[in-house]
Amino acid sequence: MNSPKRTVLFDLHTSKLGARMTEFGGFAMPVSFSGIIEEHLAVRSAAGLFDLSHMGEFEISGPHAIELLERALSNSASRLKEGEAQYTILCAEDGGTIDDLIVYRTGAERYMLCVNASNIEPDRDHLAALNRSRASFADHSDETALVAIQGPKAAGILAPLASVPVEAIGRFRTATAIVAGVRCFIARTGYTGEDGFELFTPAPNAVRLFEALLEAGAGAGLKPCGLGARDTLRMEAGLALYGHELDRSTTPLEAGLDPFVKFGHDFVGEPALRKERASGLRKRLIGLRTADSRSVARQGYRLSRAGREIGTITSGTFAPSFDRPLAMAYVNESAVAGAWPREGDTLEVEIRNRRVGAAVTALPFYRRSIRRAA
Repeated sequence: MNSPKRTVLFDLHTSKLGARMTEFGGFAMPVSFSGIIEEHLAVRSAAGLFDLSHMGEFEISGPHAIELLERALSNSASRLKEGEAQYTILCAEDGGTIDDLIVYRTGAERYMLCVNASNIEPDRDHLAALNRSRASFADHSDETALVAIQGPKAAGILAPLASVPVEAIGRFRTATAIVAGVRCFIARTGYTGEDGFELFTPAPNAVRLFEALLEAGAGAGLKPCGLGARDTLRMEAGLALYGHELDRSTTPLEAGLDPFVKFGHDFVGEPALRKERASGLRKRLIGLRTADSRSVARQGYRLSRAGREIGTITSGTFAPSFDRPLAMAYVNESAVAGAWPREGDTLEVEIRNRRVGAAVTALPFYRRSIRRAA
C-alpha cells in the first residue's frame, strides 16, 4: 500500500502547529489543530487559515483552450473575462459528475482549473481524451501550493501583506500580487460560506506565506484550521462535497446545481441532462435536522417516511453554528412517486438500529447572517 502524499506544509503542521493528521484524497492532511468546533467558530466570527495544497491545478491554454472547456464543462467558460472565475461541473456522457471544480481565466487564451485531489488523475485523463492535443495542457498540481484564508476578518488580515488592494477584488474575481514577499495568484473564492481568499503560490513559497498569515492574524482571532472544520463549514453552507453529494451516479441537476449548467454549448452530458430536465429527476437533495438535537445522521444512513425507505444520508455532522446536528440526504423519486418531502415535513433516520425523527429543512442551512435551521 502506498503511503499518502505530503503537502509542502506537512512538517509545519506536525512539528510546529501540533496538527492531528488524517488521510484524505491520497494526502496526509490536518484534520484539526486546536479542535474542530473552535476552528469552525473562528471562521464564522474572525478567520481561519487552511492548507489546501492537496488540490489539483491544470493550465489549459492556446487558441483551442476555450473549445476544450466549452466541450468539457457544464458552465460556459466563454462568458469569463480575464480575472474572473466560475464554479462548474465536469460531466460524463450520461450526465453523471466526474468532478466539480473552479475555472479561472488568467489570460487571453489561458485558463486554470482547480480540481479535487482525489480526481486529479481521472480529470486529467477525461480532458486529454476530449482535447486530442489541440489545446496546450499542463498539470501543475505537484508544484503548486494553495492556502485559503476565510472569514469576516480575512480581508483585513490579508490587506497589509498584499501588494494590491485585496478589498477591491470582487467575489469570484482574481488578482496577481506579492503577499508577504512571495508571488501569489489570489482568488476571492472559498468553501466555507464566508468571505475569504484562496492563494495559489509555487510550493517552495508556502511555508513563508502560511507563517506570515498566521502571524498577521494572531491578534484578530485567526486560527489554523483543518479538514474537519472545512467539512462542517461547507455542510452548514449547503455546499456539495465530491464523494458525498456528488459522484458518477449523480447529476448536477439532482444536486441542485442548476445555476451552473448552461445549456446550448454542446458540453459532454448535455443531451442526457436535457432529457433529465424534461422527464424529471430521479432524486433530489434535501436538508435535515434531527428532532432530538443530539443524534447525528451519518453518510449512508437510511431515510424513511411512514416506515417506507425513501433515501440515504449523504453528509451529516454536528453543526457548531447551530449547536445541533444537521444532515443532507437524497430522496429517490421511485420511492416517493412525485410526492417530494417539503420543508417542515418529518421523516425518520435509522441511527444505530433506531429510528430518529428528522425535519426537512431548506438548504443552505447557513448563509452569512442567515441561519435557517435554528
